[in-house]
Amino acid sequence: MAGARGAALVGGKGMVALVSVLVLAATGYGWSTLNMAEAGVAKVDVIDKPAGPKGPGQDMNVLLVGMDSRTDAHGNKLDDAQLAPLHAGADEGEINTDTMIVVHVPGNGTAASAFSIPRDSFVTIAGAQGKDKINSAFQYGMNAETDKLRARGITDQAQLQREGMVAGRKNLVQTVENLTGVSIDHYAEVNLFGFAKISDAVGGVPVCLLQDTSDELSGANFKKGPQTVQGVSALEFVRQRHGPGLINELDRERRQQAFLASLAHQMLSTGLLTNPGRLTSVISAVQDAVVLDTNWNLLEFATQMQGLTGGSIKFNIMPVTNVDGKVGGADVVLVNPADVQAWAKALFAGTDQASKGASPSSEPSTTTTSPPAGRPGVLVDVANGSGVSGLAARVLEFVGGKGFTKGAPSTGTVRSTSLVQYAADSKDVAQQVAALLGDLPLAASPTLRSGRVEVDLGKAYHGPGSAGQTVTGGGAVRLAPTATTPTTTVTPDRPEIDASGVPCIA
Repeated sequence: MAGARGAALVGGKGMVALVSVLVLAATGYGWSTLNMAEAGVAKVDVIDKPAGPKGPGQDMNVLLVGMDSRTDAHGNKLDDAQLAPLHAGADEGEINTDTMIVVHVPGNGTAASAFSIPRDSFVTIAGAQGKDKINSAFQYGMNAETDKLRARGITDQAQLQREGMVAGRKNLVQTVENLTGVSIDHYAEVNLFGFAKISDAVGGVPVCLLQDTSDELSGANFKKGPQTVQGVSALEFVRQRHGPGLINELDRERRQQAFLASLAHQMLSTGLLTNPGRLTSVISAVQDAVVLDTNWNLLEFATQMQGLTGGSIKFNIMPVTNVDGKVGGADVVLVNPADVQAWAKALFAGTDQASKGASPSSEPSTTTTSPPAGRPGVLVDVANGSGVSGLAARVLEFVGGKGFTKGAPSTGTVRSTSLVQYAADSKDVAQQVAALLGDLPLAASPTLRSGRVEVDLGKAYHGPGSAGQTVTGGGAVRLAPTATTPTTTVTPDRPEIDASGVPCIA
């Protein structure tokens, strides 16, 4: 079981170091310290852009990657004493990228929008290797390059490792670009050892859970409510997939995003980086943990990001078609690249628009009148299959408050995810309801009577009426405001997370 636990831990360690780099640049504490940090960070030639790197004031896209490599950022092999406390498990000789997050930063630096790519997404791997899980793209590229080098007679292991890893990074970037349609401008990577070091360096990260939870596979054992995690416990928190309220791979992505949001909030809002001791520890940990692309100038980036606040950092998960897919007996997440590309384009366009709206020089926004909700004669019923008492009544009250004609709440069959079903003559109303509740999936029902729409709520529902919670600065729990407009996420039941506080999640 120790090996299984180690395998579960190694995937989610990238986020804290990566956000540390971004927030460190955004805060600019101070320029000389940032310059010192950059001088000690490992840099590699990863991004191949004919036009060269973008300058200050231009929109940029960053790929953040978490690796299960057993080396530090400078290629030095970690010894057993360093790995043992992390429960890293046996080294099987493969390097997988188990955390991939694409971040878009508008030119004025007042906002940032990020989305996670599920590590098991079944996609075409760059370099004509066919389809596989996206977290294998790095290893494919590395293997192809080392095979070429050996064919040329090169046997030096250090050279094979160094040049192979550069090729692996480039192959991962190309694969992500092909899937998402997003042109990657910069690259940041962290290893297993770095996650623990930086989570310790910041003094731990506050998190919050809606219920007690435990998972033997990841080693997670947490109580309900606000708490602080660091080191191994931070790894266990972001890697937990099984337990109350956790349904599938996307829930683990949500855990990682909640952790990231809390870290960003802590570093931007609490003055953590004004503490010289903490700042020195973070700088040292980042230098040991992080790899950046050669052309990323953190001083220029810091100048661009001075207007960033926690509430303007948004996290989403990219759309998928089946989170429980099977290919050749393997568990995979099935995706449609065309859907992902259209969604990412719209998401980042919205971020650009929001950043311009926040600029003093922008034109005032215009107000439009929303189309009327519902249609006379069409009733909306809500069936509760979530197991959460009173959820159907709350959601129905919310829908009614938006102008739809309320039907009746009921107890439905327990289900994992939610669905909006409709009679043949009521699709237009069903589409409005599905959008209002967080882009829920739709299905025509041959059994529903004319003029009926039925919302079937599942255990993963976290949309309006679900009474999600956020932790305030003092540690008290308050109800988060309920969304009044459709969320940008297209992963059902999982609205976006921002870094305005400490989100409380399953």
